[in-house]
Amino acid sequence: MRVDNGAPWGPGGDLPPELALWLLGLGVEVHWNKPKQCTENGVVERSHGTLAGWAEPGTCRSADDLQTQLGHASRVQREVYPAVRGQTRTAAYPRLSDGGTAYDRAREGEQWDAQRVWRALARQVWTRRVDRVGRISVYNRPLGVGRAYAGQNVSLRFDAATQEWLIHDDAGGTLKRHPAPELSRERIVALAVSHRRPPRKRRPTAKARVLAPEGQPDAR
Repeated sequence: MRVDNGAPWGPGGDLPPELALWLLGLGVEVHWNKPKQCTENGVVERSHGTLAGWAEPGTCRSADDLQTQLGHASRVQREVYPAVRGQTRTAAYPRLSDGGTAYDRAREGEQWDAQRVWRALARQVWTRRVDRVGRISVYNRPLGVGRAYAGQNVSLRFDAATQEWLIHDDAGGTLKRHPAPELSRERIVALAVSHRRPPRKRRPTAKARVLAPEGQPDAR
């Protein structure tokens, strides 16, 4: 699957997000286009531009309205507009109308394999800069490296055999090993790999108050 670097797919140069990991577990290879290089997927980008011009999203009043407009524009582009030697796309490529095979969630247990994900990650190397307290961030989770390495770049790898994160220095020496619980089968299938911090509670201000009815004290 060829994807761009926006949510929920990117960034392609860093750790793959949850949805990409899930696809890897199904045996679907993921190719990230280079950032800001629309020509790598020129046909699709051109198609998107045409649909946007025909559907006019700025005139739509709701998401449902936009979906209706896009559906109509897609049908015109495929079934009405003469695009291939005077033929419509549907007439020129009739097998495209067959569609694909619907995803069967009931078979996910037998089709999805965490080993595929771990092997794919083990082939990559990422660079991290150690913060001032000696840590790096992996899927929004801090991993200790050591204060002695604060401000330095380190290499991050994944060990598929032990399901651990390996942190190396410039010479290739191992500085730290950390378990990778976020890459368990359960977490990936649930799309819950990244650690999500709870939202901070804001202190109420003078403006953030509820005005009580006339004659009653304010409820702060």
